[in-house]
Amino acid sequence: MNLNEINSLDFVKILDQKIGFKPKKINNKSIWFKSPFRPNESTPSFHISKIYKYDIWFDHGNGLGGKNVDFFIHYLKTDVKGVLKYFNENSFSFQQQKVSNDIYTPKNNYSVLELKKITSLPLIQYLDERKLPLEIVNRYCKEIHYKLNDKKYYAIAFPNNQNGFEIRNKYVKMCLVIKNITLIKNNQNQLKLFESWSDFISYLFLFPTEEFKNDFLILNSIALLRKNLELINQYEKIESYLDHDDSGKSATFFLETELKNKVKDDSFFYKNFKDLNDFLIKAIS
Repeated sequence: MNLNEINSLDFVKILDQKIGFKPKKINNKSIWFKSPFRPNESTPSFHISKIYKYDIWFDHGNGLGGKNVDFFIHYLKTDVKGVLKYFNENSFSFQQQKVSNDIYTPKNNYSVLELKKITSLPLIQYLDERKLPLEIVNRYCKEIHYKLNDKKYYAIAFPNNQNGFEIRNKYVKMCLVIKNITLIKNNQNQLKLFESWSDFISYLFLFPTEEFKNDFLILNSIALLRKNLELINQYEKIESYLDHDDSGKSATFFLETELKNKVKDDSFFYKNFKDLNDFLIKAIS
């Protein structure tokens, strides 16, 4: 079998017959499972869409999603070659694996040394590469100096609602202290929803007159969407600007399914790009 043939298989049957997971909730558009990555969870968080020509899955607990091959890469903790080998030779056993994540969250081996206005040249150069204006970034982010494993580092820090920070520079992408959303309140009844702070800053650069006309929610991880649905539902109107990858598409579909006409997908103007920041980079390069 090749990759296209694997992706064309009935994913629901695969979950049932291969790893013994059965649906917990089915409607006209969606199928919900308890997550194969967290089989003891109480509320089903693993979603399969029925409206696409191919099965597309999204796990709201860890922010992973994609097609059949993507699932087996994460579930087996392997790569594309490993998935092909399994389906062609049936040589892999389905054992519960820890899912890898490129966002590292240190626990107790860190300390924050300083928070200040962004002035370091390498950070300014990084922002310039991302086409993120320093003037806007300094309104919402700080330059953080921190110690991790007895070594000192510095980066751009975007704060969240639990006094944690999204940490970024040219070499690092991680969360410091605790992962959480960032809600920016301007006492408005309309919410604009973003996945990352770089997309949020990109939006403010493209639409400067909108900065104080909306409340803004930056998820900092798609995995936090489901947990904050009640908060999002408090708004009369929600406009989403999520990524154009499988996870982003599935999350947008989830929002539209749960909140109906309250939600408007405003990602159409960067439809040929991965996300809003990618659109900005290409637009002004």
